[in-house]
Amino acid sequence: MGNPEPPPEAKASGFNSTVKALEAMLPASAFERVIQALPPETAELIAHRPLPLEWLPVQRYADLIATALREGFGGDEEKIVDVGRRTLRADLKTIYRMFIKLLSVQYVIERGAKLWLTYNRNNGMVHAEHVGPRSCEVHYEGVRGIYPGHWAYHRGGILGILDATGYRHVAARVLKGGRDDHHMVLLASWS
Repeated sequence: MGNPEPPPEAKASGFNSTVKALEAMLPASAFERVIQALPPETAELIAHRPLPLEWLPVQRYADLIATALREGFGGDEEKIVDVGRRTLRADLKTIYRMFIKLLSVQYVIERGAKLWLTYNRNNGMVHAEHVGPRSCEVHYEGVRGIYPGHWAYHRGGILGILDATGYRHVAARVLKGGRDDHHMVLLASWS
């Protein structure tokens, strides 16, 4: 019998930014409804925010996003796309935003995919592939801990990266996978 696989984890910085995005997007009463519906250990992380570099079980993200989707946004996944987009933009500090505008979009997306392992552990891989002059595919593989709103949130993150490059017409659409799958391929495009 082999050792069980360690649970997937993610840095708390994204969790904290997601909470801030939800606070900004939801009326106070709806945000409170989300908090009341959370498991106690996740609600505690909102009351006492973890340090950004702490590792959290991905389950805390699952609790937060799935509950916000259900209780805060009435099942509207496009609102979760917006949460992911806002979260990523907030996580890119001003200096990084200025630097990103000097680089090619392709490079920024490829670098962002490589950073997956900096902010996630025991949770699959991400890589980007150039497929056209203004498009690339982002491949998520072997991602664990899938929850309602998971892929919508990550699609929003890709849009947040594209926003940081300064292009106005950006898109990210699912080509395959998503939903309950442990993989997804997104087509990111810009003009």
